[in-house]
Amino acid sequence: MSGKINREEFKAKLNHLVSSMRKKIIEGDINVGDYLPSELILAEQYGLSKNSVRKGLEELVSEGLIVKKSRIGNQVASTRPFDQVILRVGYYPSLIKDAQLKELIKRFEAENPAIKVQTIALPYEHYRHTVQDFFQNDMIDVVTINYKDFCDFNHYQSSVFEEIAEDPNIYSFLQKPFSAAGKKKTQYVKPFVFSPIVLCYNKEHFDQKGMAYPDSGWKWDDALEAASQLMKENQEDGRCGLYFHPLSLNRWPILLLQNRVEFTRNSNGEPVFPGKEFLESVNLLRALFDEQQIMHTFLSDSDRDAEKLFLEQKASMIMASYFSLNEIKNHKIQYDIAPLPYLKDPSTLLLIIGLAINKFSSKKEAAAKFVDYLSGEDAQEIIRTNTLSIPAMKKAAERQDETEVYKPLRYQLFREIIPTYKLYTDIGLTAKEFGEVRNELRIYLSDLMDDKIFQQRLQAKLTIQSSIPK
Repeated sequence: MSGKINREEFKAKLNHLVSSMRKKIIEGDINVGDYLPSELILAEQYGLSKNSVRKGLEELVSEGLIVKKSRIGNQVASTRPFDQVILRVGYYPSLIKDAQLKELIKRFEAENPAIKVQTIALPYEHYRHTVQDFFQNDMIDVVTINYKDFCDFNHYQSSVFEEIAEDPNIYSFLQKPFSAAGKKKTQYVKPFVFSPIVLCYNKEHFDQKGMAYPDSGWKWDDALEAASQLMKENQEDGRCGLYFHPLSLNRWPILLLQNRVEFTRNSNGEPVFPGKEFLESVNLLRALFDEQQIMHTFLSDSDRDAEKLFLEQKASMIMASYFSLNEIKNHKIQYDIAPLPYLKDPSTLLLIIGLAINKFSSKKEAAAKFVDYLSGEDAQEIIRTNTLSIPAMKKAAERQDETEVYKPLRYQLFREIIPTYKLYTDIGLTAKEFGEVRNELRIYLSDLMDDKIFQQRLQAKLTIQSSIPK
């Protein structure tokens, strides 16, 4: 196109392009599946720049008449314009970083122009009540949900979530926890991303001390000994050898799992307190901090403290999930991961985040398309290459091609430790009972009561909790 054209002339030419292409598609001059002439040819034909042609064709995309195929062209998708379906998706805010959620939605919309996704960031607290309220009022069609929050729904699961067929491409151990009772190969939540809890360590700190890196044979005594060595001559700058948020539900239950703590039920349905093993576990939890003189952290509520201290190189080792490694990915710190130290069993906690469809939704077809896309190969590959989170799709998770982000040498550790994965529910407590245990732990670990009083208080609280109608 030579010379400049005024605004009115430009608008007329652009409208002519759009209306001409629309007319040819609707009248069948260009068939469904065929491609429009190239943007360069259209630019010459209608006296416009290539960028202007592209802008004009976006209108046909929004009407559902064409779809853009990357590096191929503009393909006719339909001979009838449509009104877009508005799909509302509730999500954990962390998934913007941990799973590239905005980018995945953008790509989904490009491939499904008839669907417009509206996102709603949901609060982490009282997730069950928020989701249930939004679902019943048809305010959300799809929601991200982790295993803990899913368990909060208890026997309401079948009345809230739409059934989804199992996917043979996704790890089976991720799907089983969400399975529909009494129905084969059916689940209420489709796994999206997952992570075990591992030990993350600063390689430079170990190298400076001439110490061997952590390995799968470490017990907690070994970890404490290493922490002591790492802190020598570094206590003045506030460095600690090992740190994690002790009251996080993704941390302290691990010590119970490793010590084979399991709450059984008596004939009244009340939890039976496994005193000896339980107290061994929580006393180790206290010792891990007491021996490093950081007992005050039992009163902390921050889940980000560990990553912050690690990035500031004030903690040599932290308990971490692969999700939390996304906080480290843009920093130059030299680190790697290892299996957690252990007590009796080398168990670790498995975290799963999936996607669920509202059973009350009026847009179930669009919702199913969205869930299938996010758990499909294209989306799962984007997660693999741009984050440190682990895709739920086995093929994507285990692929070891180059990625856009630095990954620690032992990133594939998650495959080796699959047999050690455990869930919260293996301990035998409900979500509300876990809350009661945590509240009592906060007091006990701060040395405000002894073993006997702690055990009596906890038994009483759990008995009361089990008698409350669910």
